[in-house]
Amino acid sequence: MKKIMITFAVLMSVVLVGCGNNTYQSEIDEAVKVLQKEGYTDINRDSISANVYNDGSFIIINNDVYDRYVEKDENGKYIKSSSVKIEKELKKK
Repeated sequence: MKKIMITFAVLMSVVLVGCGNNTYQSEIDEAVKVLQKEGYTDINRDSISANVYNDGSFIIINNDVYDRYVEKDENGKYIKSSSVKIEKELKKK
């Protein structure tokens, strides 16, 4: 009986982990594509972190060098924002 309970607990843990929250994955992928089209070829889905605001209408893409944000226009398409690149690296003297 103990083995059955342990097996059930492990199985439920695996199922719950597999049901992770992927609410904004398609929006983040679309924002990455927009930035890649702008020439930020070093940005890919595996090398960034993303913060989503306003139910997906505003996405900040972060990597080690800069932060960029992408927002939705009135048609629901992600467009380039007018923000400037924010350098994270310190200037060498």
